[in-house]
Amino acid sequence: MLRTILFSLAALVVLMFVSREFGIAPGEVEDRLLLADLNAEEGLAYRQKNGARPGVVQLPEGLQVEVLRLGDGQMPALEDWVRVHYRGEHIDGRVFEDTFRSDTAAVFPVDKTILGWQRVLTQMPVGTRARLVIPPPLAYGARGGGAIGPEETLVFELDLLAIVEPPKPVERTPDQQSVPGLLRN
Repeated sequence: MLRTILFSLAALVVLMFVSREFGIAPGEVEDRLLLADLNAEEGLAYRQKNGARPGVVQLPEGLQVEVLRLGDGQMPALEDWVRVHYRGEHIDGRVFEDTFRSDTAAVFPVDKTILGWQRVLTQMPVGTRARLVIPPPLAYGARGGGAIGPEETLVFELDLLAIVEPPKPVERTPDQQSVPGLLRN
């Protein structure tokens, strides 16, 4: 009986720390854990079905790639900056981000993207368009982020347009200096 009480108390303490880490109330922790389990299960089923489709190549760590158009340009390195168009979707088809729709390509360093993108971009010639199915460890994992839940498998259509020069830092005049204690740009 004492062992059960001590175990329950320890479990409550762990839940309290986990809830603080995720910024949610202790009562929401169980719901989030259930959602993570559901997302992981549905994602695995989706990846198994998708991996059987013709043209889909499964890379190590479960990353799936389907080349829609093969380019003939250079391949970016991890430290390069790239300009891409992309659409990010949940496995049920709901779109969470789409640069094709806004017709404004995104520019960012390859090494600041999620691991699944890093693995593919560094093996993808400029001009290539691919469909990626990314398992949670190579995307946002257990934490999720924004519109992406914990342990979600994500689907991206990614069009590598160019390797670009990094943007030049903005030079500031003395009257444009950052306020001490705030983040600096």
